[in-house]
Amino acid sequence: MRLTRRTLITLGALVGLAGTGLAGSSVMGTGSANARVVAGRPRAGTPAETWIQWGADPERQTGQLFLPDPQHWSGADPQPTYPVIMFIHGGGWTDKSGPLYCEAAARDLARYGVAVWLPTYRGTPSPGGWPMTFQDVSDALDHVARLGEHADFRPDLDRVHLTGHSAGGHLAAWVAARDQLPASMPGGRNPHDDARLSVRSTTPLAGVLDFEKAVNEDNDQWVVDVMGGRPEELPELYRALSPIDRLPMDIPVNVLHGKADTVVPVSTLRDYISKHANTGNAGRVVLMDGVEHNDWVDIHHRAWAVAREVCLASVGTGNR
Repeated sequence: MRLTRRTLITLGALVGLAGTGLAGSSVMGTGSANARVVAGRPRAGTPAETWIQWGADPERQTGQLFLPDPQHWSGADPQPTYPVIMFIHGGGWTDKSGPLYCEAAARDLARYGVAVWLPTYRGTPSPGGWPMTFQDVSDALDHVARLGEHADFRPDLDRVHLTGHSAGGHLAAWVAARDQLPASMPGGRNPHDDARLSVRSTTPLAGVLDFEKAVNEDNDQWVVDVMGGRPEELPELYRALSPIDRLPMDIPVNVLHGKADTVVPVSTLRDYISKHANTGNAGRVVLMDGVEHNDWVDIHHRAWAVAREVCLASVGTGNR
């Protein structure tokens, strides 16, 4: 069975995933870069932008906050409440990477009435890598609760969602499952912390979701660098940080990937997609013909129209 981006199937029909026989589901049409309504949320106004230093490092522990235009979205409330999407940038987990290339996509989401938090983090080879990169991403997620200190709004802590691209897609899948980790690890749950922030969904875009296959089949040196070794050298660490070993999760995990991706080949996701379906994990799996790695953050590309709709559908309608 050949599936195109217009084919609609349910997760229960995701079969035949052994080997390279990947199936995929597309759950909506291609959409438009300037769609007036997406997932029941109207497009309106020009987002406000605020630069934030959330940690001690003024270069790496910073971020951009994009807020819906108050003239259209505040309802005349001086402190409106908005759901939040934390958008994690990629770039191979390297210290040379940054969120600039994701700003247009983050800004586009904010036009539909969602606060978007776009943080950066310490990367490899220094001062990041394990464990610093992972601690930073977990801390940036916790900073969502303090975003109202930097701008005139209240983050809806019951409606926090994640997305991320490439290495950021991995981090969005990993940090969404941080409560599964022991307290001794970055992001690990402290059993005495009852007020810890949780997320409602995660949507990795072109993410690295199976570290072992990425290294052994795609020779992904970036994974080796951020981990500090290969799977056979650090098996327990790989199990803790590879998203495939966090399934099933109790939140929707939406997997969006291009079949023409040569940076993170879709073949390295075959076991992840199979486990996602076989465990009954909620969420959508969308594999798009002809879509390359960076198309997911190109706001003029049909892939972004799909990604935007999946993210906004996860958020739901309304601000409260």
